[in-house]
Amino acid sequence: MLAFLLLVCAATALKAPSSLPRQYGDFTFSRLQKSRTKLAEPSELKVTTNVVNLRKADVASVSSTYTQNGTTPLISVEGGQVFLANVLVGGQEYSMVVDTGSSDPWLATTGFSCHDPIDDASIDEELCEFGPLYNSNQSTTFVPIENQEFDISYASGEYLTGDLAYESFRMAGIDVPNQQFGIIDTAAWYGDGISSGLVGFAYSSLTSAFAETETGSKGPAVLYNPLFVNMYENEGVPPVFSMAIDRVQSNGGILGIGGIPDIPHAPYWASTEIHSVGVNDTSGEPVYEFYTIDVDGFAVSNSTSTQFNPYGNINPYKTPLIGNETDVIVDSGTSLCYVPDDVAAEIADAFNPPAYWDSSTYAYFVDCEATAPVFGVSIEQKIFYINAEDLIIPVSESLCVTGVQPRMGGLNILGGTFMKNVLTVFDIGAEQLRFAARQFYSVS
Repeated sequence: MLAFLLLVCAATALKAPSSLPRQYGDFTFSRLQKSRTKLAEPSELKVTTNVVNLRKADVASVSSTYTQNGTTPLISVEGGQVFLANVLVGGQEYSMVVDTGSSDPWLATTGFSCHDPIDDASIDEELCEFGPLYNSNQSTTFVPIENQEFDISYASGEYLTGDLAYESFRMAGIDVPNQQFGIIDTAAWYGDGISSGLVGFAYSSLTSAFAETETGSKGPAVLYNPLFVNMYENEGVPPVFSMAIDRVQSNGGILGIGGIPDIPHAPYWASTEIHSVGVNDTSGEPVYEFYTIDVDGFAVSNSTSTQFNPYGNINPYKTPLIGNETDVIVDSGTSLCYVPDDVAAEIADAFNPPAYWDSSTYAYFVDCEATAPVFGVSIEQKIFYINAEDLIIPVSESLCVTGVQPRMGGLNILGGTFMKNVLTVFDIGAEQLRFAARQFYSVS
């Protein structure tokens, strides 16, 4: 349990920009200035029908944190929740983590070296807990890339290194014949026993290819198109994808590419601009870019009769929001929500009995039988309320943490706690996110 909480907190630390520059270790988080030209019109939200049955994976993982106008299944992984989809790579099928907070596609390869993320000691291969390993000898479409290396590190101590290559990818009906991806030959990884790698859906600025140097040091970054970028730039797919995460443990949810899945949702959408927020290294060059939006604030109360005011004006008959005009990242690779510390404290106090802070794990714990407060996130003056089931997260039979935790110097993140309650549309062409509320039932 302690390891689970420490990893959750660590994963949050890496994914961390805000509206002002903030130094965090070797990273600086800031809102990047960007001249916005006239954007494309919002994509038409056509319903897709290519839905695949979901399955359960009963394993523990907090890894960070995918179709011709189709949908593909996601698998809910217990503990820290990640979401997996089946992808054909070189004609072989692999389960891969879907992550909107990163960009690279990568797979662990046969004969890789496994290391302990804590002390970097070499350990047995099975302890990295990958699924079936990629073998380039079994593919006729593998093309190695010379003079480049793959290198990515995580705040949890995990890291992955290896080579890069081109390979054929097929995800739920969409073929990308020459997709660049990482081939992992050295890994320090907390795996889930099922996934063989990861597919990132964020921007190209997060990709992790670097030029090789004669000295062996890491050279300059070499940006390339992630899988989804190639889908809409080269394969005629509309530049939009959508996610509906399922809270039912036997299911994971649905991902639609080029449209939205055919699931019940509210008819009204909240649309908001994606901001250019990045993690900058000391040279000032952009390293990461996420799906970052402004939220009006957070609705918090211990009374179900409370009427909230999402408009920011004075209204003596309604309760104002807290944490107004907060930048947040929408990230399927993060299990919980992370909010300003004072907001998290107010949410903790609103539980009955109140949640309590544990200074050894830097997390709010709560009685597993407690009554959860009313909690909602306001986006463009529409409040999206969170199911009480998502606010009390069991980490053992008798121990629970709150589904909303303090950011503690990291970024504000709307992760699984929030995304289980909405249908999220990532409209890259119009540079906006759209949200529709979902009722509290299985989407699959």
